[in-house]
Parts: sequence; structure tokens; C-alpha cells
Amino acid sequence: MRKILVVSLVIVLCTGLGIAQEKGGIMPCLATCFIGPRVGLEMNEGIAIKQSEWIALGGQVASGVLSPVSRSLGGLLSFGGRAYMAYDMGYKKNNINGALASFCLGPRVGNELDYRKIRTKEWLTLVPCVCIYPMITIPLEAYQGKTMTEIEAKEGLRKK
Repeated sequence: MRKILVVSLVIVLCTGLGIAQEKGGIMPCLATCFIGPRVGLEMNEGIAIKQSEWIALGGQVASGVLSPVSRSLGGLLSFGGRAYMAYDMGYKKNNINGALASFCLGPRVGNELDYRKIRTKEWLTLVPCVCIYPMITIPLEAYQGKTMTEIEAKEGLRKK
């Protein structure tokens, strides 16, 4: 049942082609849940999902499908997809700091590390038990139609 739910949610996300037609709604919310904390917020600005983010999402889906058959192969696919995304989005632009931020916090966090600080909510995702708060509130921000530019201005995230 869980597999059917995940596959159906991914199909819904894919049929949206990774671009929010209007600010807010279910597509940016799902993108934030499945890919990373800034993806849905930037979809609200009209920025599409990047190819390496799709590859990482595919690795996670394949991992979920293959885990009953072979846990090691499923884990390797998930890790490999995320590692490629961290290299493509983080390392190429911001070296090892960008790669680590992309791998641990989300693809766009490492990609934007040179001009944008990491949000407190993004740091909180690393704290056990406390991580439930940002994992609910960040997708809700994307659902409400907030953009990363608005949040950057409100929280003072622009690096000087």
C-alpha cells in the first residue's frame, strides 16, 4: 500500500512537469516534501526542478521499490542519486561545503550557499525529534505560495 501511495504521489508531481503554474498549491508542497526544502519555494518563483533533482528523486523511488528485494541495492541507488545531486548542485558551484549542504540539507541549499545563508528551519531538520517542525512548516510555506526571495528578505538570509 505504501509503495502505491509513493508511486502515485510521484506521478502527480511528474505530471506537473516540475513547474508551478501559479504560486502555491500541491505541486510546490510535494516538491518540498520529496526533493528538498527550497525547491517548492523556488517553484513559486517559476524556477523549474533541475535534472539532478529528478535523478535523486528517481533514486529514492527505486530504493523504496527495491528495498523488499534487496536492501543493499535500494540503499545504493538512493545514496548514489543523492550523491550525484550533491555533486552537481553543490560541489560544482561551492566546493565541498556546497556538496555537504546539498547532501544533508537539500539540493538548493548547497547550490545557493555562496549568496544565501542557511535558514534556521533548515538547520533544525538535522536535529532528531525537533525535525518534525520544519518538515511540516516548510512545505506549508510552499503550499501558501511564499517564495524564497520573500523569505530571504524577511529572515535576512542574503550574504553581504
